[in-house]
Amino acid sequence: MDWNALRNKRTSVLGVSSLPKLQQQQAHIRFPQGGNYTLANDLFYAQTAPVESRASHYLSQHPLFCADWISGPAGELVALSSFREGFQNRIQVVSGQSRRGSGGIGEEDAGEASGRGLGVSAAGTPLFADGKHLPSNSSTISANDSFEFACAAETLVDYPVTSLQWEPRGHERLAASLEVLRLYQYSPEYGELVQTHLLANNSTAGGGSGSNSTDINTFPPVTAFDWNKSDPSLIITLSVDTTCTVWDLSRLHLLGKNDTAQVRTQLIAHDLEVFDVKFLHHSTNVFASVSNDGSMRVFDLRSLEHLTIIYEPSLATTDASLSPGLAGTHYNPQALLRLLALNEDQHHLATVGVNLNQVLIIDLRMPGVPVATIDGLFDGQSAAAINLIKWHPTKNLLATGGDDCQALVWDCSEQSPRPDRAIDTPVLAYSEDLEVNSVCWRRDSSWMGVVSGKGFQALHAG
Repeated sequence: MDWNALRNKRTSVLGVSSLPKLQQQQAHIRFPQGGNYTLANDLFYAQTAPVESRASHYLSQHPLFCADWISGPAGELVALSSFREGFQNRIQVVSGQSRRGSGGIGEEDAGEASGRGLGVSAAGTPLFADGKHLPSNSSTISANDSFEFACAAETLVDYPVTSLQWEPRGHERLAASLEVLRLYQYSPEYGELVQTHLLANNSTAGGGSGSNSTDINTFPPVTAFDWNKSDPSLIITLSVDTTCTVWDLSRLHLLGKNDTAQVRTQLIAHDLEVFDVKFLHHSTNVFASVSNDGSMRVFDLRSLEHLTIIYEPSLATTDASLSPGLAGTHYNPQALLRLLALNEDQHHLATVGVNLNQVLIIDLRMPGVPVATIDGLFDGQSAAAINLIKWHPTKNLLATGGDDCQALVWDCSEQSPRPDRAIDTPVLAYSEDLEVNSVCWRRDSSWMGVVSGKGFQALHAG
């Protein structure tokens, strides 16, 4: 792909980079009806329709940061959280109803487009793949359909949420990390989010809503958490005080309160603040974490006396190398911010560092050096940082979002043990006007959601 041909990434509300042969395919491209689309520079599609009229789009009254999407008996449920300074933040549950496509491209045309490397989102957004398209699945929601989203429940919280996740095997429990970890029960009948657990990341309290607000404000904030997919009774939380805490939701607190959980174990995981943690695929004992110290470490709950450092920066971190951050804090230029465990095996992890536009793929069997690197530099054309990463639930596809206002999907299926292997061409690209704050996948589906500004956009990526 000729990256010099890429458009200015802030020139349109929606736009997608194309294949070099797109100009020869224009006669085969049909546009969905109901949207106002223009062809810009003979290379890129830009949607000029206002945000309020987009299909499969939800517009909040507040800036959004986190998102998670499930599909269950209650329908399509998207959890969203706001990010505002002060003590006026919200967690919302947005309900989605699917709508069958009534016009636009037909299934035959969509298949023809996919064969040429072109996908079309339910929002009417052309999604171009670099010579290939994402495999389809058995989802009953097709590329010609769309969603209608509406707020179904909302609750107020003081601080911005750092991470948001539905229960892996359930459809009505939601966890959110902020000053503490809060668990909610969603009631579709009454449209309510009811808090059931309040877990503070300290070693003595054991968590629970019985802790008073003064104690809560003195606890170290929870930076992230992970809900174990194999055993949903296990949740692991992280804190700025360098600790990891593993909670057992099936064990009540010693005081017998039914809205509390018991601490299974707590350990000091890193030398500096811990930023992200993930259980390995199909494991209830092994988890990995990344930190401000720039290292990635693996722990086993069955043997906490030992840990494995599978990646660390080549240069040691010193006090002089720490750069000033917000609120008087300091961050390491080599810090690792995000961590993901592949949903297909227990060997591969993905991580991204602070202010970097590269994603490192680490193989636990070959620690020390990444087996592959996702290069968002675009041959020097982009210096925007990658803010987030998200694996597809069932495929070896990685979604990224960043300061360049784009959500990109990368195909990592052709993994090899070559340390110099670089993945520099995404298979899908989607653009917004503002920075992309979050991406999420609909479970077991080829649909994905993108959070930018105050909006959540659902896209069909199959």
